[in-house]
Amino acid sequence: MLFKLATSPITSPGDYMKVKLISFVSFFLLFAVQNVLALVITSPKNGSTYKTGDTVKVVAELSQGSDYDKILWVDFLISEGLNESCPKEIATHPRYECTFTITQYSPQIIIITALGKTVDSAVVSPTITISVPLPSSVTLQSLKSFTGNRQFFSQIGDHNQLYIVGTYSDAIERDIWLAEKGTTYISSNEKVVTVNVNGLITATGAGKAQITVKNGSKKLVIDAIVQIR
Repeated sequence: MLFKLATSPITSPGDYMKVKLISFVSFFLLFAVQNVLALVITSPKNGSTYKTGDTVKVVAELSQGSDYDKILWVDFLISEGLNESCPKEIATHPRYECTFTITQYSPQIIIITALGKTVDSAVVSPTITISVPLPSSVTLQSLKSFTGNRQFFSQIGDHNQLYIVGTYSDAIERDIWLAEKGTTYISSNEKVVTVNVNGLITATGAGKAQITVKNGSKKLVIDAIVQIR
């Protein structure tokens, strides 16, 4: 419809007003697109894989057409202690960088986000993740429940989250409670408690049950006790 109006001959005052309106809207949209403020992480690429000892260079940039005069500075939000490697309030417009080194204590999934501060608000980049697979020489030795080996419930529908930690052959404890880490959970009696794939226990009835936690060949048993009050 807009294309037709723009290319058809003007035969009436009404057509003239429509063309003027289209021109105004087009100019407004072009101006808005050119002045949108968008922050994007351009390095590393989302889903990249690294190993212990690697240095990761993080780069965030304002997208083409962004008015970088509106942004004061940028901070990087990085998983579990890696934030300390980056300077604060980076103001090297329109490109912002920091580097950090992956250590044996770094998580296997590292989440990175860039946060830009403006005069009156903030702009946040899309989040990216990078992975750090364990070396094949590092093996799981045992499981431990950070939340204890006994879980108590006083009401039907109450929830408790299990947080499972694995101790590895390099003497480092790592969080492995999520299903994506290969950990599984089974309830011995779902009339007492159920447990989902990520270790969230729900009380379903009075009694006692056991939650069997497994990761590879390692196993841990958690007692679940539901006493209705």
